[in-house]
Amino acid sequence: MSGAFEDKPYPWKKEHTEIPEGLFPINVFHICFPDRSIIPPHWHDHLEWILITKGRFRVQVGPHSRELVQGELAFVSRPQIHAAYPTEDGSELYAVVYNEALLNGIRDLTELHHIRPLLSGEIRLPAFYGTDQPVTRQIRGCIEQIIYSYQSKSPGYELCIKGGLFSSLGLAYPLAEFTAPPSKKYRQETGIQPLLIHLSNHFHKPLTVEEAARICCVTPNYFCHLFKKNTGKTLIEYVNMLRVHEASRLLQLRRYSIQEVAFRVGFTGLTYFGRIFKQHTSMTPSEYASHFQTRA
Repeated sequence: MSGAFEDKPYPWKKEHTEIPEGLFPINVFHICFPDRSIIPPHWHDHLEWILITKGRFRVQVGPHSRELVQGELAFVSRPQIHAAYPTEDGSELYAVVYNEALLNGIRDLTELHHIRPLLSGEIRLPAFYGTDQPVTRQIRGCIEQIIYSYQSKSPGYELCIKGGLFSSLGLAYPLAEFTAPPSKKYRQETGIQPLLIHLSNHFHKPLTVEEAARICCVTPNYFCHLFKKNTGKTLIEYVNMLRVHEASRLLQLRRYSIQEVAFRVGFTGLTYFGRIFKQHTSMTPSEYASHFQTRA
């Protein structure tokens, strides 16, 4: 979700999200094939709303994941690891990423009772907002207005955006819960996060289930259950997803052969790489690379 593509192999461990205006720190990202098809696992020091506008995505926030369909949303606090990848061809989403500076500085009861507890982690908003929840439609309206205002930049658009940010939080606030000391069960579930961080920086290297389980401090059998429950994928499926995303990025650079790309992201055979790449993109690597050659 950074701006221009960089020729750095594995830049996802901590996202440096581009927010172009320092005095009004917000950016809106449109995730759609082929330019960007997934949000790879990462975290940052900003807040974020994710709105599915077409199809469906598997969205991960912290140690939990859920499949969201058109019209549903996810909220990411700071600094939570999060990711999203499509489970249906042609899926699209918008990510509204903004810094806490847009919420601070009011110096009234709003900041004291609501914003400070949210930013400090004393109060936690739900991560997912489905179509079965009445408030989802209202929050979606706020986010859609923010996106429109950001894109149009008509006079006063900053006021519309800031109002929308506060409104979306206010609508979600009745669903918030006060945080409590983590239970043993919660610590076990969040034990998957160290592995997600490890994979975001080392997905190109081989990793066995036993090694992954040790990173999570659980048994291999329980690890398989826990990982599938929280990501919706097996370990190899998840690793392949990360590899294909990086391969797509490298192919867009048009600096490497398909064989070089396959080896750089961790595949040892071209046939297997081609099969996995097509599963995720519905295109062969050569078809994908040709698409960007014709656009250049």
